[in-house]
Parts: sequence; structure tokens; C-alpha cells
Amino acid sequence: MRSLSGSRPFCPFALLLIASVCAAGSAPPAIGQGAADSSSSTDAGSNIGRVAGSEVLPEASGQETLLAWPVFPMAAAMASGGGREAFEIEPQVAVHQDPFSGLAIGAAVSPLGVGVNSALLLSGIFDARLSANYFAYNSGRIEVDNFNLSGRLHFASVVASLDLYPLNSPIRLSAGLMFYNDNHAAATMRIDPGAEFTMNAQPFFAGNTNAAPLMGYAALGFHSIRPAPTLTFGFGKFIPRSERHWSFPSEFGVAFTGTPSLSLALSGTVCTNPEFTNCSNVANTSSPVGAQFNNTLQAKLAEWRHSLNRVPFFPIMSGGVSYRFDAPWQWTPKAKF
Repeated sequence: MRSLSGSRPFCPFALLLIASVCAAGSAPPAIGQGAADSSSSTDAGSNIGRVAGSEVLPEASGQETLLAWPVFPMAAAMASGGGREAFEIEPQVAVHQDPFSGLAIGAAVSPLGVGVNSALLLSGIFDARLSANYFAYNSGRIEVDNFNLSGRLHFASVVASLDLYPLNSPIRLSAGLMFYNDNHAAATMRIDPGAEFTMNAQPFFAGNTNAAPLMGYAALGFHSIRPAPTLTFGFGKFIPRSERHWSFPSEFGVAFTGTPSLSLALSGTVCTNPEFTNCSNVANTSSPVGAQFNNTLQAKLAEWRHSLNRVPFFPIMSGGVSYRFDAPWQWTPKAKF
């Protein structure tokens, strides 16, 4: 910088230079004074204007000069660059995702069947999720010890959940509602004519070939409570909070569907002796054989239902894959400085 009283304007960066020198623990050399020191000032001035190999000021003869002194690199760079920094500072980028700005779709496998999941980003730690599950299986005809059986599984459900990621961690806590539930199992049965079977330790016989065949239908429902609340936890985010697109979330928990319902209906002829002389239609509860058979059947059903009371929920254990993409209605940038 030039002298404070010179013809050139005073540069405010001189104050920054002086402050930098003082902060370094040493004082700058004195400003040249009078004509007696002009020669020494001029000689010194020929070597000034260089700080850390960078020229700070051009020399101007006939004027008092402030001698240069090693200063902080930033001050030197600002002085040489006309107040502009001579190096670049990499800005810190904070990724902010607006509500409803991210979507995800995925697939999973669980005891509820094969599921399709869709998720919507609500905030940094909350997602909304909708899951639809379906599975169907028909066993066909199975023959076991004079019993002809055929079974069918039919699982169909839809669950809406709110996902929470505590402290923005990959651990997920979810509460939801299974508002559609048609999960059930069913089986049909036909007992060969004359075949013996035991129920509650009492022997019975299906009617002979001249009687109506003994047949039955059983149903097991997993939807005593509709809609059913769900409570789960898991690992992995359905919507990654980074630039990643793929994730592999897992989930474990229960759906409080209530005690499974069990029903059994029989038709045909049943006998209490192998000679087929003491027989009755199972629907005729007024006959001794029909009443005995139905009482035994109801006692067995009560035993089975008591066992089912211990399981008032349906297990949820799933693993799958999810793909994230930006919402089509998102117009605001995600990167903010």
C-alpha cells in the first residue's frame, strides 16, 4: 500500500495487513520519514512488494513506502487480488428432501404372501407406506388313511403403515392398520364308506356304501378383528435419504387379527358299531347316535378353539427390495446452501 498521505487513495486492506502482522507476534518496520531517509527507503522499496513469492504492490518513486512484512496467506492473497480470494473454498452441501418429494415401490415375501409395497417420503424420519399381499394355493386331492382331503389357502390383505426412523437411523418402527383382510384356510373331507375313525377317544364308523357318504367342510379364518392394527420393526429404509435408489428392507412384527375362527360342518351317515346297525344321520340330533356324535364333535371343537386362543395375532416376517425415485410433482431443488 502507498502512504496514507500520498496522492493515491488509501486502501482499507492496509489495516488488514497491519492486523495480520500484529497477530503474528511482531511489529512491521517503521514507515520511512524525511528526505534524510529517502535513499534508504528507496533501496528498501526495491525489494518490497513480495509476500510469499507474490507481488503485493508496485514500486512508486518519490513517495513514502510501507515496507512489506510476511503476513497470513489470506491477507496477502486478498491484497494482490484486489480484495478477491486467490483460492477456492469448497462449499458444504446439505441435502434437504422436501415432504412428498420421494417415492418408492418394491416387492417382499412374508407369511401374508407376496407383497407389493409403495412408500411416500413425509420428512427426514417419517414415511407413509401401503402394502398389498396375496397368496393362493390349492392342494388338490390327498388320500390319507381312508380320508380324502383337499385344502385351499387364500391370503389377501392391504396394510397402511407409518414408518419412523429414530434419529434418522436405518432402524424402523412402524404402526399400521390392516384395513382389508381375507386371510383364511379351508378344507373338504370325505371318509370312505365303512372306515373307522376316532374322535375324543370314541370310535365311530362312516356309513356303508348303501348310506349317505360322510363328508365335512372345515374353515379357519384369520380375520376375527377387522380392521386389525399392526406393530412391526425392521431394518433398512424403503426410501433412502441419499442418492441411492435401491434398498433391501426387512420387517418383523405382528398383526393383531384376533383369535382365529374355526368352523366345522359334517353331513352323511355315522355309526357307532362296525356292523352298521346303530347308525344315524349326523344332522339328526334327536337320535341317540346323532346326539352322541354331535356332543363329541362340539367337545373336540371347544378343545381346538381353546388352543387357538393362545395365538391372537398373525406373524409378520418379510424381506424384500425397494426402488426409490423422485416424485413427478417435485420442482424444487434438493440441494440448498
